[in-house]
Amino acid sequence: MYIYRTDLPGNPEHSVAGQVVHGIELVKLAREGETLCIAVTPPRMDLIGMTAGDAMKVAAGRGVAAVLDDPKDPARFVVDQDPGTTLEMLANKTVSLATAPEGKVIGIRLDDNLAPASCALFRQVTGLARHPLGKMPLFFRFENVLLFRPPLRQGMKILPENTPGEEVPAFSLGMTNDSRKGTGTVGVRSAPNREFGPTAEPFEGTNLIGVVVDTGKLNALKEKEMIYVREVIP
Repeated sequence: MYIYRTDLPGNPEHSVAGQVVHGIELVKLAREGETLCIAVTPPRMDLIGMTAGDAMKVAAGRGVAAVLDDPKDPARFVVDQDPGTTLEMLANKTVSLATAPEGKVIGIRLDDNLAPASCALFRQVTGLARHPLGKMPLFFRFENVLLFRPPLRQGMKILPENTPGEEVPAFSLGMTNDSRKGTGTVGVRSAPNREFGPTAEPFEGTNLIGVVVDTGKLNALKEKEMIYVREVIP
């Protein structure tokens, strides 16, 4: 992202996304490494992660008609919105909302202190970096292990980070690193193990990234289902 501080000829490689209307002096005085706060107009309208009932109220307050895939249950969680951007929703005056039952939304807690790079990548590939709710498909389960396969873009690197020591506690959330063929696989194991990590890989191939909080929901999950995750603040 670039902010032009003076008038310059247009560049065909840049898309004009907005204009600074207040505070350009800070931009001119800022030094490398400093942080500036930005307020955007109009405010972002992100309904993903809300209950259907709350999303309907927020949309109505912005003059947008929300169309639910299941209008009978306001307690379902919004997992997708179409169109996806604020400007499109405000221009169209309507948005279609896809929802999922509460049982498909799993609370997790990520450990940024011990696995900052792996947690950042997990948020990116699941969508948690952009919305309060992320998603990943459950592709396989066996015994006490559930394996998920979020989309990993080509070129993404998962270096070993926060690999287990003597034992992996129950309900730990792990991600397979680049030392194994299943790189990018996310897993959770409902029982402690002293030999394999949450993705059923040896300890050296496993990055521990956090824990599952809503442990009681795991038994009902089925293969091939899309599972939704939200971060729970301690």
